[in-house]
Amino acid sequence: MSLVEKPPAQSGDTADEQQTSSPKSDPKIMEEAEKPSVQRHNFPDGGGDAWTVSRCRCLAGHLHLVRIPQCIWSFQAYYKSHQLAHKSESEIAWIGSFQTFCMFFMGSVFGSIFDRFGARSLVILGGVGFSFACMMQSIWFVSFEAVRLESLRIIIDSTEYWQFFLAQALLQGICLSALFSPTFPCINHWFFKRRGLALGIATSGSSVGGVVWPIMINNLIIKVGFGWALRICGFFALVMTAGAATMVKGRLPPRTDPEFFAFPLFRQPAYTFFCFGMLFIIFGIFFLIFYIPSYGAIHGFSPNMIFYSVSILNAASFFGRIFPGMAADTRGRYNIMIIASISSAVLTIASIAATDTSSILVIGAMYGFTSGSIISIQAACIPPLLDDPRKTGVAIGQMLSIGGFGALLGPPICGWLITSHGCKGAQIFSGVMLAIGTVLLVSNVSYCALADLFIITWSLDIDHRLSPEATSQNPPESSSFERRCCCE
Repeated sequence: MSLVEKPPAQSGDTADEQQTSSPKSDPKIMEEAEKPSVQRHNFPDGGGDAWTVSRCRCLAGHLHLVRIPQCIWSFQAYYKSHQLAHKSESEIAWIGSFQTFCMFFMGSVFGSIFDRFGARSLVILGGVGFSFACMMQSIWFVSFEAVRLESLRIIIDSTEYWQFFLAQALLQGICLSALFSPTFPCINHWFFKRRGLALGIATSGSSVGGVVWPIMINNLIIKVGFGWALRICGFFALVMTAGAATMVKGRLPPRTDPEFFAFPLFRQPAYTFFCFGMLFIIFGIFFLIFYIPSYGAIHGFSPNMIFYSVSILNAASFFGRIFPGMAADTRGRYNIMIIASISSAVLTIASIAATDTSSILVIGAMYGFTSGSIISIQAACIPPLLDDPRKTGVAIGQMLSIGGFGALLGPPICGWLITSHGCKGAQIFSGVMLAIGTVLLVSNVSYCALADLFIITWSLDIDHRLSPEATSQNPPESSSFERRCCCE
């Protein structure tokens, strides 16, 4: 299969630019030749509008909202000692896990909506909905305080958990997906050669939020209480949403085909390999991100250091999104993805030997760098596999939806392994999942390279048989997979 993107025809395209085969070709070859090919000048790759969109996605989709799920794991101990004291660690863990699952799984729905209606409506829906969920959760918290004072624990047992699950896991998860999912296709519409850098900037906001919010929420809970901490999150979401909604801007015309999803994409082995590779990577990627506070607590972290450990990991993640993104634009996006994935697997296994504060923080910082690279570059690997960039939203969304099952099951499996076999079992499981995902990414690259070589060879044969003189005048592009797929 060819891995060169094909955007919709531009009004300024000439017949000569779109004609790539000889008039003597058969109808099937003529039909393929009439499809518009990607030209790098079709993408702005910069300018005021493009960088404004990148900053907007940083603001709305990542700066604070996408790191809220990670904050859940930071104050899971607070839940256990307060609102959800009557629930087990595993039951509490399902709240954060299901929220992350919703954020990923709804990606295919919101990705398809983005392809048809743009990002502004999704930004408004996600921001307002998230704020509403925070307010509802704070109201139920006030009810919990009143009930606790009256010692009516039976009411707590029957209502408290499902209320938190409904507001925080389900409603917040769906709203976060509305903000998170359009981030990747929106950037891909504006950038081509600098796509990795643009996605790194857009997703780096989550690292900033990951540094600020665990510390801020910890201090807010101490100073104003859990209820007002949630309300402040909700009010802040409204302000951020208003700013982002005024800046977001679309570029390509909407997708008009009748299919809401794009399931035929899974007929392409390269797309399927990549999606399932990301599934295994997401299965393993969340252990250190979510459980480093608990792992640190086991090895003597102070209560404050538990929150700061999350901030240290996210501070390193900021640099892991920017610099590898820049390298991916020149050295190959699949190359950097594979390096980041195998590095994450090695660091996860190496964390078994980290048993003191300094070594845990060093491993956490290094892992934040490598895992941040995976999060920012993954979406840049999808567009080269598509024939129509107007399907970018649903294509990336379907990848996220598949990965959502890893986000749903990975953390609880790690929690069960920690309970039954200790942290070592969870570390081995996560490292193996990351390694399997890396193998699938390597398989994807190998398949694409062989397919690319076959297509170029077949094209040369067809051109020589039908029009040798055309081939001499317009030689085909190099079959180098690194240039055609990884670097594009």
